[in-house]
Amino acid sequence: MAHVGNLKEKPVITGVGCTKFGSVLETPEIKGLAFQELACEAAFEAMDEAGVDPKDIDAFYIGSMVSHISHLYSHNTQMADWLGLHLKPGVHFATACATTNTGLGLAAMDVASGKYRNVLVLGCEILSSTATDDPTKRKALDPSQLWYWTDFGVDQAYAYHHSYDIATAYGGLPTLGYAKKHKVPMEKMDEAMFNVHKNVRLHGSKNKKAFVTTTLQQEAKKAGFKDAWGFWQSRKNPYLAWPTRVKSALNTVDGASAMVVSSKKEAKKNFKKDPIEVAGFHWSSSNYPWYGADPTYWEIDDTAFKAAMKMAKIKAKDVGYLDVHDCMQIYQLIESEICGYFKKGEAWKAFIEGRTTYKGDKPMNTSGGRHAKGHAFAASAGAEIYEAVKQMRGEAKGRQIKDEPEVSMVHNHGYGMHSAVTVLKR
Repeated sequence: MAHVGNLKEKPVITGVGCTKFGSVLETPEIKGLAFQELACEAAFEAMDEAGVDPKDIDAFYIGSMVSHISHLYSHNTQMADWLGLHLKPGVHFATACATTNTGLGLAAMDVASGKYRNVLVLGCEILSSTATDDPTKRKALDPSQLWYWTDFGVDQAYAYHHSYDIATAYGGLPTLGYAKKHKVPMEKMDEAMFNVHKNVRLHGSKNKKAFVTTTLQQEAKKAGFKDAWGFWQSRKNPYLAWPTRVKSALNTVDGASAMVVSSKKEAKKNFKKDPIEVAGFHWSSSNYPWYGADPTYWEIDDTAFKAAMKMAKIKAKDVGYLDVHDCMQIYQLIESEICGYFKKGEAWKAFIEGRTTYKGDKPMNTSGGRHAKGHAFAASAGAEIYEAVKQMRGEAKGRQIKDEPEVSMVHNHGYGMHSAVTVLKR
């Protein structure tokens, strides 16, 4: 078991912010925004909600994974004046797609130590396009180039660059492994994944900040199909790596997310709502491959989940809302079983039965996940923290979980491989 430790005082999240996820080349709400402007939009939303000004922020962490795209390498220095944080302690960091989840833990330790009262955590990514010598102009980025750059997060010493097949390793093999391990017929496995995606699209359709805001049923009807199931099994949704279909994969997007982490004393001074306690967190790092003969058991996540829950003094049965990293949607089955949210071999049934929607008894990924909400790498984890906080406060309009969660748990993978888990309490 990993060393767990504890904090003498549990800090709280007082403010969260998140931009619309989409493309700065096309999406109206963020079209034309530079990296700096996108980041500031999320940061100032979080500060406004926390009831603080930049002068009240004692330190900040800013994360972005793909520096090739922003043309920024020291985001902390180049963003200090944009954020109104000139001369404040700032750190640029990245744990890939887990960045803002990891940053929450870093900020929590800073506040718990007594060194700082309010810490800003910020993540931003632009994946649709690349910077030019003119900062006001960007050019569209070919996805193969994006994934080439992304693969700098994969083992460079013992693996061929860009030879690690994401669709197979993240989607196909775990899906096959799950079906074999739990004796699920492949047609039922496909039905389960269909329902995972249907949920993702339902939640995205109710989230104004999501990238894809149409349901699967609406897309099927527009394509001329009588029902969504026929559309799911058609050539419009081919296999990416059998049995994983295209719509079980992520959509890369542009976006930013932020949060303000404060001491409880500071929260009482500035904050008008109930703060959300950072009750437990843990990180676990490894290298590829992250699983062995059993592609459904991921020790890196088992370690992070157990340590975070132990620190928070909770059991899996206490979790009222779970969000897991679903760059491939099979993650929703595997991770929910690894952490104990569902018993081993039971998650696939729960999705078919509709238990994991915002209306169900075991809600998951109500923002729309990394397909509908979209995946903005370093900003995605913060967007899921944003969603958990909104659900716990009863502010997730249109997709609000009926019984506002007392305990939420957010899990993220950082490419190459870093697992971060945070437990939040009301």
